[in-house]
Amino acid sequence: MEVTRENFQRVLEDLNEVLQNASFLAIDGEFTGLNSGPDASAFDTPSQYYAKLRSGSMDFLLVQFGLSVFTFNKDENKYLQRSYNFYVFPRPLNRAAPDCRFMCQASCMSFLADRGFDFNKLFHKGIPYLTSAEEEKLGKKIEERQKAREDAPDLIPIPEDDRLQIEEICSRIDDFLNSEAQELIIDRCNAFIRRIIHQEARMRWPNQLRLEGKTDSGGQCLVVQRMGTKEEEEKKEAERREKEKIEMQEAVGLSALLRKIADSGKLIVGHNMLLDLCHIVHQFFTPLPESYYEFKSLVHCLFPKLLDTKIMCQSSQFRESIPCSILNALHETVSKPPYCIPEIDAVPDQSYSSLVDKSHEAGYDAYITGLCFISLSNYLGTLQKPESSVVLPNSPLLNPFMNKLLITRLKDFPYIDLKGQDPNPSRDHVFHITFPKEWKLSDISQLFSPFGSVHVSWLSDTTAYVGLNRRDQANAVKKHNFGIPNFRLQKYAEHQLLLESKNSSLVQHGDRKRKLSSSDNTSPTKDPQKPQVQNGAEESVDDEGWVMASGKRRRNRKELSAHSAGNSGTVQKKPFNELDRWG
Repeated sequence: MEVTRENFQRVLEDLNEVLQNASFLAIDGEFTGLNSGPDASAFDTPSQYYAKLRSGSMDFLLVQFGLSVFTFNKDENKYLQRSYNFYVFPRPLNRAAPDCRFMCQASCMSFLADRGFDFNKLFHKGIPYLTSAEEEKLGKKIEERQKAREDAPDLIPIPEDDRLQIEEICSRIDDFLNSEAQELIIDRCNAFIRRIIHQEARMRWPNQLRLEGKTDSGGQCLVVQRMGTKEEEEKKEAERREKEKIEMQEAVGLSALLRKIADSGKLIVGHNMLLDLCHIVHQFFTPLPESYYEFKSLVHCLFPKLLDTKIMCQSSQFRESIPCSILNALHETVSKPPYCIPEIDAVPDQSYSSLVDKSHEAGYDAYITGLCFISLSNYLGTLQKPESSVVLPNSPLLNPFMNKLLITRLKDFPYIDLKGQDPNPSRDHVFHITFPKEWKLSDISQLFSPFGSVHVSWLSDTTAYVGLNRRDQANAVKKHNFGIPNFRLQKYAEHQLLLESKNSSLVQHGDRKRKLSSSDNTSPTKDPQKPQVQNGAEESVDDEGWVMASGKRRRNRKELSAHSAGNSGTVQKKPFNELDRWG
């Protein structure tokens, strides 16, 4: 179902009951761009990866939000689904609303255009939104405007340069009062002139005139009308307040839906959903916090039940039978044995069909994500003894995949864990190197050839991370005397400590809002790579052998919102692309 500003309020009201009865929700987003900052390195820490995502992606917009609601009918033993495709655009509905500025990436805009994205519909009918702080600010402006109508402001003198214009306008008002005209429109009025006219009207024609600002094609104007009886004026004021209330609801827009989703506590399913969640939090709730640990706590506080289908695909139960986990390929795979997508009922005029491909329309992708989740979940049931043909979203079989988000760009980190513990793989086989600017990949590969093949992750023209494919050669590399001018080799852990030290120094000097310019100047305050005790929780080892490093405690939703609002042989050297995100 397509949703724009024209039908959004009706759909939002209908969704109250729909969300309450839902078994799980599937989501997806489309964006004006993916990345404008430094590229992620294969050997970044999750904290560094998040810092680059925050600095390089949040200036783009989520312009289409897909929501697919799946409700399981126990009597019929099958799902019912509704799907919605929301066009999202921060068009200010009045002069008091925020006027958003955002970036576009040519490749992404071309990608959307090639797939039939309706930009005219986006700009003309897109649903606006406000963060909590922006909503509060707009609400105060409306209250101030209401108060100004009730209380006479201090008198301000009329400048000589404006006196002639003011007198001409007052003369027109006099003529209007002596005529039978219903209203008088005074055009080309700036804010100062409008305030002076309000002041003169109160003094010259007390309780006789009603003045209201209006925007037309020629700009701001002032509408002058005769004041009615007391009852008529009270009715008029009530209508005006109701109109302002509706304007506020329209301005909050899609943020109201995301808050309902957050409050529902339902399981939210996505496919490679880290970027989607970052934009959802940043656009509709509060700016992303600077701290990686605060980010994890904030997301988990807002959405305590998340599941990424790509995490499921990379687990031992599915890895061998799913050769490609890009969404459309995944859907094709799980539609055939040994997988099976069961029969699912669709609500007329509110659903998609997998027979009509609408890939990269957010609502359709959310629907396909939901189908894949159902098929993958049910397959888990067939691996049990006795077998179970239906695995519902609240099944304990899904617990190993809960609240884990895939990091696509890091070589050895499988996921981040929103509950506070991330895998902490050893990187003793990784080295940071500095070398002459003219060096190429072949030079680095040749240099390390006595120790086997290597993975080179470029940081700049003169720095890179080198990962040994033969990890047992790490000690040999450390002891080797390369004896090359302008070449320096440093253990990965030592380089991270150096970055940490530089970062702490910058923080102490108050430079907390610095611009990230390269991989070398990005470091977490606490490095999850470094074995340590963090916040009283020691490292542990999970069932798959990953060393786990705990994060900070999870704050409540109000704490997090307030905090965030107050802080406003291979080569890895390529930018993010649409396939990375969508896959």
